[in-house]
Amino acid sequence: MTGTTIHVSLPDAAYDVMIEPGLLRRLGAIVADVAPHAKVLLAVDERIASGHGLVAQRSLHEAGFTTTTIQLTARESHKTLPTAQRLYEAMLGGGLDRSSPVVALGGGIIGDTVGFAAATYLRGVPLIQVPTTLLAMVDAAIGGKTAVNFTLPDGGLGKNIVGAYWQPKAVVIDPKMLGTLDPRDFRCGLAECVKYALVADASLLDFLADHAEAIQRLEMDALLVLIERCVRIKAAIVEQDEREAGPRAVLNLGHTFAHAIEAQQDLDLPHGEAVSIGLVAAADCALSTGRIDASQQQRITKALQRFGLPLRLPRPVDADQLMRAMRYDKKALRGRMHLVLPVGLGAVEITDNVAADVVQSAWAHVGAMLVGSR
Repeated sequence: MTGTTIHVSLPDAAYDVMIEPGLLRRLGAIVADVAPHAKVLLAVDERIASGHGLVAQRSLHEAGFTTTTIQLTARESHKTLPTAQRLYEAMLGGGLDRSSPVVALGGGIIGDTVGFAAATYLRGVPLIQVPTTLLAMVDAAIGGKTAVNFTLPDGGLGKNIVGAYWQPKAVVIDPKMLGTLDPRDFRCGLAECVKYALVADASLLDFLADHAEAIQRLEMDALLVLIERCVRIKAAIVEQDEREAGPRAVLNLGHTFAHAIEAQQDLDLPHGEAVSIGLVAAADCALSTGRIDASQQQRITKALQRFGLPLRLPRPVDADQLMRAMRYDKKALRGRMHLVLPVGLGAVEITDNVAADVVQSAWAHVGAMLVGSR
């Protein structure tokens, strides 16, 4: 099967997103081409270190690199400054200088954390993203957002509070790696694919419906088309707005709700499942405010349901607690909560004038507890 290369062009950075089955075996040559150096840091999700990690190490060795390898735990509770410190120590121990490349091999948590460390070590070193989950392939690895979590004043989890924009030198996507992915993690990536359809391409909803079985069977032809279509949407939006000053904010559809859900650490929901519930809540807000009709809302929920994604919280959570978490979100500007809501299918609107009771009603729609319902 032939691969596809999508070029991302930005004022101060340009890089290729390469999509090709088996591409991991050529990682070393790719890194040597975009960031030639004698030494490299390979940061890998500990769960794939003995599989994909060894393939990556071998490829880097064959390309002439002296490789320092560090294994990381891919959990939100480990996406922290102490983990970044571990990465700094590994870079220093490996003798990495300002030209030494850092390779992030894993899903979104690994890419975010390693990306943040690369952005801040010696004021920035070359970063190569090698996403191993569908969610990271279509979203997290592209666009230069890097961050770690931080504890909020109320003791909750602040998602991506400390971060930096740091564009990679390349994004290396090998869809064959999805064959070893846990099915639950694979479904999480499909929530982001549904999000792209709602944001920019209603016909992608048709593709997801028509090819749902093939996608879930990991048939390569369907996966390649799905990944390419999502990457092209993400790349086009990032090129318009690298630092989320305007158009890029549309990619946060469902995420203000999702980040509030993820702040409830006892729920232990992965990002994609939180996004799925967040999309349902955003659709409810859109319905309540006349932006979509009931048939469009139903189509959104069916798209998520088709892939076994959750539509409700796994247990009731205090809606007031969720509302407080939303106000800590990075997208809250000057004390006002900004939401991204669907306007029909394939387009969205950013708004800061959704009434609190509408947002609370959306939370109730996905299973949160309102004060009067206790």
